[in-house]
Amino acid sequence: MRKQLIGFLLLAVPVVPLSAQDTWPLSRCIQYALEHNVNIREKQVEVELRKADLLQRKMAHLPVLSAGVSYDLNWGRSVDMQELVIVRNQLTRAAGASVAASVPVFDGLWRHYQRQAAQQAVQAASLEAADLRLSLEVDVTRAYLELMLAKQIHAYTQESHATIVQQRERTASLVEAGNQPKSALGELEAQVAAEKANMVSAECRVRTTTLALTQLMNLPGDVPFTTGNLFGQDPVATRVPVITDTQVEDYICRDPRIRSMQATLRQLRYEEKAAHSRFSPSIAVSASYGTYYSSTADDPLKTQLDENRNPSVGVQLSIPIFPTGETVAQAKKSRLNLEMARLEAERVRTQLTEDIRSAGIEAENALQRYLSSEETLQAMQSLLEVTEAKYNHGAATALDYVIARNNRFKAVSDFLQAKWQYLFQLKLLERYRR
Repeated sequence: MRKQLIGFLLLAVPVVPLSAQDTWPLSRCIQYALEHNVNIREKQVEVELRKADLLQRKMAHLPVLSAGVSYDLNWGRSVDMQELVIVRNQLTRAAGASVAASVPVFDGLWRHYQRQAAQQAVQAASLEAADLRLSLEVDVTRAYLELMLAKQIHAYTQESHATIVQQRERTASLVEAGNQPKSALGELEAQVAAEKANMVSAECRVRTTTLALTQLMNLPGDVPFTTGNLFGQDPVATRVPVITDTQVEDYICRDPRIRSMQATLRQLRYEEKAAHSRFSPSIAVSASYGTYYSSTADDPLKTQLDENRNPSVGVQLSIPIFPTGETVAQAKKSRLNLEMARLEAERVRTQLTEDIRSAGIEAENALQRYLSSEETLQAMQSLLEVTEAKYNHGAATALDYVIARNNRFKAVSDFLQAKWQYLFQLKLLERYRR
């Protein structure tokens, strides 16, 4: 009996008719959640926006080229561009065409720094999306394990309720035969009601944890859903390896949240340099070519367009002598933003280091609780079997039997809690080691 119960608790998952439902293993739940999570989809859109901003920054390095044509009719006073005289009350027609180009030669490397900052922003957003995916995987794993725990507790309460009902019927026969007092039947009736309440509570917990998991996955309510047997056999209870400083540092270097903050720091450094570059002189080269035609001249169109050509080349030097208050404030703001990001990166790195070390300690603690609760469960099961045998032979009271059953129930609950906590910590350590 004891070995059968322990085996049931280690392996059993309540059997649900699957004819109308689809089995969802953990991997499928994680994949579905990653594909339908709104936060991740928003972050992916943000990545595309930052890529568009990067493209815009790259295009800013290209020359600005423009072309234009014009055609004017004038009935009043106008200027004859050929003779430079005023024409009064005469219909005149004028046409022109021009092409102009402008190239920034030097702007204190402002455009260069802006492009580098935009490139780091793309990398930071991509890594933030990766961190969201990892966090979602952990959350789904936790919710999935909580559901599996709820199902196993529900399965145990069903089995326990069935056995207490059988014991109540046996006690009723003993009372009729005069081998047990009537009070024993009353105590058993109360125990049946109590264990039925435990079964109903466990069933409610299954529904609650199922809802929490499906909401986390963003799964519509009309989609058939049930979990499968995630782990099969019970996990091997071996000592958890200690996470070394080298392993901690290796994971920190690979963690997307840390890498994202490093990219953000680089982005802010470039933005700071871009802000200070506004204090530097800037040089731009421009060139244009244009021509025009006027009806006030006697020359034909082709001759005028040829004679009125107006090519030009220019160089513009701009030296900021007294920078505006906005420029000074932007430079100071960028410096403070960089300092805030440095402090945040330091805080996150410290917190992550503590989380990794705590995960190793919690895994070891969960293992010890798991082993201890398993021993307690075996002891409570043995005690229940002895008490049940005594009760059936009239050597123990119904109260003794009820107390033994309640102690066994608590031992089972503690064992399952410890088991699934140990499983979750193992999954968490896998994340830090991969």
